[in-house]
Amino acid sequence: MTKRVEGTGADEAKAAAIDELGVAVSRGEPLAHHTWLAIGGEAAWFCEPVDVEALARVVRRCQQQSIPVRVIGGGSNVLVPTGGFPGMVIRLSAPAFCGISVEQPLVRAGAGAKLVHVVSAAVQAGLAGLEMLVDIPGTVGGAVVGNAGGHGGDIGQRVREVTVMLSDGTVETRGRPKLAFESRWSNLDDGLVIGCCFELDEEDPALLTKRMQKQWIVGRGGQPSGTRNVAMMFKDPLGTTAEALIEQAGGRDLRAGEAAVHPPHANYVVAGPGCSADDVRRLVELVRDRVRQRLGVELTPLIQVW
Repeated sequence: MTKRVEGTGADEAKAAAIDELGVAVSRGEPLAHHTWLAIGGEAAWFCEPVDVEALARVVRRCQQQSIPVRVIGGGSNVLVPTGGFPGMVIRLSAPAFCGISVEQPLVRAGAGAKLVHVVSAAVQAGLAGLEMLVDIPGTVGGAVVGNAGGHGGDIGQRVREVTVMLSDGTVETRGRPKLAFESRWSNLDDGLVIGCCFELDEEDPALLTKRMQKQWIVGRGGQPSGTRNVAMMFKDPLGTTAEALIEQAGGRDLRAGEAAVHPPHANYVVAGPGCSADDVRRLVELVRDRVRQRLGVELTPLIQVW
């Protein structure tokens, strides 16, 4: 349950409203514990609902009290300000949101399921279409909302339907005609994704396993290893990569405070000891400006600043 703290009348009213939900909610949760960069402040409220009904109660109450809501998955591309987030942060980690089931040729997965686990389940069942995503971190919900992908394609190409919870707590399932996906974008930002159904192609599991393993090796080879507190900075522009552009613009040695470009993989920021969210934001803009000025290309940030 929430812990009451002293504050303004409005703050106390909101705290009381949350406290009356009958859902386990904590206050002052350090969000650095939930992100890859491991920096940033606290969430005013934080909860991990046990099921859809509990989630609906939280979402409805937040709408009634004008409390902003964010969902956090793997936290690989989230930057939390030093001052924290003045709303409710939800993590869909309960079994009710992490299930994976195979119904040939469909794979259904909860938003909280790890993407790599969904890929593995599909490959083992002899279903092709997701194996190129095996090296992408995070959860299904985040991957679908951000249309995660690589050179082998985007996850949106395989989405058949998505189950979404709206701000009033109602749940609806959206079929393909109501969904839109573009490069690292979807039209699913008007609610909370709680589940997804993928339509895949049948193929020999042995061949799929080899393809998945190859993608894992290639993908991991392009990511930092042996270091923590990292995050990818930019989306890849059409026809090239952000890393190549940063290197061409001479941005491999850029830094801002304790945030620095990771030289072997120039599209990653490394947060050093004492790094702040402001350091990361300044570095992202510094790199972006360098590429814009020297190459005339406008990079789009991949990091989501709360």
